[in-house]
Amino acid sequence: MLKNSSAAIVFYLVAMNALANWAITGAGNATCKNWNLANQNTKTEVLSWMAGFSSAQNFNLASEKQPEYRLDLLTYEYLANSINSICIKPENSNESMSSILFGILKDFPRSNIK
Repeated sequence: MLKNSSAAIVFYLVAMNALANWAITGAGNATCKNWNLANQNTKTEVLSWMAGFSSAQNFNLASEKQPEYRLDLLTYEYLANSINSICIKPENSNESMSSILFGILKDFPRSNIK
C-alpha cells in the first residue's frame, strides 16, 4: 500500500511539474522567453491560438458591421516571422504573445465592408 501511494505521489509531482509552466501560462500569456525555449509543437499551439483569436475578433467586427481582418494574409509563417522579429531582442523576453498579436492586428489589413 505504501509503495503504491509513494508511486502515485511521485507520478503526480512529475506530471504537475511538466504541465505547470504551460498550463498556468497559456498561449496568450506565454512570453518571448517561452517562445524562444519552445519546441515546434508548442510554437504551433501559440500560432493556432493567435489564428483562432483573430478569427473570433472577426466575428465581433462583423457583428458591429466593421471591416474584418484579412485572415488569408495572417498565415502561420507571417505570425512566426513577426514573433521572431520581436522575440529575438533580449529586452522583449517578457513580452506576451497576446500583446504581440494585438500589435500585429493594430495595423493589419482589413477587408471592405460588404
